[in-house]
Amino acid sequence: MCNRSAIGLALLALLMWDSPLAVAGTVDERQTDWAGLSVVVGQRVRVLLPDGARIEGKATAVEVDALAIEISRSSNLKTYPKGRFLVSRATLRAVDVVVPSTKHWRIVGTALGGAIGYFALRGAINFGKTSGVGAAGLGSLAVGLPVAGYLIGNAADRRIVTYVIVQ
Repeated sequence: MCNRSAIGLALLALLMWDSPLAVAGTVDERQTDWAGLSVVVGQRVRVLLPDGARIEGKATAVEVDALAIEISRSSNLKTYPKGRFLVSRATLRAVDVVVPSTKHWRIVGTALGGAIGYFALRGAINFGKTSGVGAAGLGSLAVGLPVAGYLIGNAADRRIVTYVIVQ
């Protein structure tokens, strides 16, 4: 019974632990004029176009009337295929820059998930010995928790800087 309580408290602590969950999806918004947009050149960017399509790729140049992007992903491949594309200055309102992520929260999340998974597995083994029931459910939970910790940490490591273009 003590192991189940420890597992429950550890899972509750993981769910209430706000550090990686609070910073997940953090967006830093900055305002810039067209000339200041040159900071995105060479970066991986995402742009939402007026027709609702989203393109991602590497910003290659800021020209007088357009932002040049080497498209690697597109929500509408027929209209915006992979390759060089110029986003018109008149239609461009904001550019999201995906900042290279750190490893900090992925390491913490995986380690915490592994520790909780270890105690869940120990509890499953002890529960299986005393009740005669198989421990497959808690055993799979022991494997799934480190994976979930990694995925939560991966989301927390991601940073997006949005450059809003002021005219």
